[in-house]
Amino acid sequence: MDPAYIILLVLVAIYVPLYFYVRKSDRMHARGIVPYGPTIMIKTKLGLGLMDRLSKHRRFWSVFGLVSRIIALFLMAVIIFVMALNMLLIPSAIGRSGIGIEYALAIPGLNPMLPLVYGVIGLVVAMAVHELAHGIQTRANGMKVKSSGLLYAVVPVGAFVEPDEEDVSKGNRRARMDLYAAGIATNFIVAALCFLLMTGAMSGGLSSEYGDNPAISSIEGGTFAYDSGIPAGALITHIDGTQIATIEEFRDAVSAYGAYDVTYIYKNEGGTADVTMGVRIAHVSSGTPASDAGVTDGMYLMAMQAEGGAWVEFGNIYDFMDFMGTTRPGDVCLLRVTETADDSIPIDKQVTLGSNDGIGFLGVSVNTSGFMFTTPNENLAKGMNPFHGATDISEGTMSALSFIGAPLSGYAPIPASTQWWYDSDVLPAEVFWILISILFWIFWLNLVLGLSNALPAIPFDGGFLFMGGIDYILEKTGMSSERRERYTRAVTGVTTWIVFLGLMLVMMVIII
Repeated sequence: MDPAYIILLVLVAIYVPLYFYVRKSDRMHARGIVPYGPTIMIKTKLGLGLMDRLSKHRRFWSVFGLVSRIIALFLMAVIIFVMALNMLLIPSAIGRSGIGIEYALAIPGLNPMLPLVYGVIGLVVAMAVHELAHGIQTRANGMKVKSSGLLYAVVPVGAFVEPDEEDVSKGNRRARMDLYAAGIATNFIVAALCFLLMTGAMSGGLSSEYGDNPAISSIEGGTFAYDSGIPAGALITHIDGTQIATIEEFRDAVSAYGAYDVTYIYKNEGGTADVTMGVRIAHVSSGTPASDAGVTDGMYLMAMQAEGGAWVEFGNIYDFMDFMGTTRPGDVCLLRVTETADDSIPIDKQVTLGSNDGIGFLGVSVNTSGFMFTTPNENLAKGMNPFHGATDISEGTMSALSFIGAPLSGYAPIPASTQWWYDSDVLPAEVFWILISILFWIFWLNLVLGLSNALPAIPFDGGFLFMGGIDYILEKTGMSSERRERYTRAVTGVTTWIVFLGLMLVMMVIII
């Protein structure tokens, strides 16, 4: 059994009896440890004095409240768009293996994406500023804060501040919306500041003598690349004895499917390996021209022939992409494919290309023998710029969304195996990358916490903001307060169920 499942079962086995003990224990209740729905609430007085002191600047917090509502509305639109996009992508994801349940556990060190030390730092900062903002805005609007503390359910699931519910119910709608928007906006502002500090330090403090060299950012398992023994993070310097200094020179040297002698360096140590290079088909989407033609995952695309044209051989994905750029929807092409075995017999398959913005569409995801290539300059730009490579608004949107998911691909902000490509001009390299990693995880976890809390569903902050917005709209129609409250709760309840069902569906497809 996967260790993540075992740890999860152990945590559940500990939590269930603990939860029922807390439910029945008057002694725990007296100490501020009480059940809260399916979670345990641990109440303290930490930070209440600081909230009182900072909330005295009422005019500032009034303006901040307006800014917070604007930011929260923007993030709500973003997270709804992301959810809708993921729902549309579900059919293409069905049948592909998920990333694993361990990614559903927001536990630094257990979740492969969250490093232990940096993850803890980022989570603590994100939760602290989120709840501190709630508390300050509560006090700035004349409402009491009864306690602060931690919510626990199998694992810690968040921090909280507990406003006096009677005060909140008596407050006006603007005050309540300022309260709920404060945490979302503060997370976003902290994320933006950390991002600016991180990118500023990287752009002004790093250089690389290997800037345009073909470089390996990652390697797919079970491929010629993986079997070669060349590590992720290596730089290619020679192919069959010819010096390689750019991607263009690599393309010229690897022009057809076959075996090549590759010389590389990794952390300033050299090595050589015999590698079969070619266009590996990592995944074939169902219902696409490639799928209909019988092309399957793991095959190698050796060459293609457009109707009436000559065969064009491929040894790398760049030549393949150039060829596809010359095709048009409806073109009839022949594909020459082979299995992964070196002695397999090539097979020709006929395919009628689909459409992709006026260009021929095959329906495959490819790499070069399992290698994902980049250059140090490209790698750095990708880690710093969420819109890198985008040429229009649509591409910019997708690029920004990919940037949010970058840690799944090891970009935090760049893969650790590639950090040796760069020299720090301001600090020792070890110190520089520690500071950059701290800034990245504070940025990323604040952004994710702000976005998730903007969901228009109770009990997220966005759910209460959504409820306030519906109430405001209905008020403008002249509806009575009783009917308005009834309709507002009904609409919010339905929306909450839709959001949670959508979340569960997306998570099941992605994770399992």
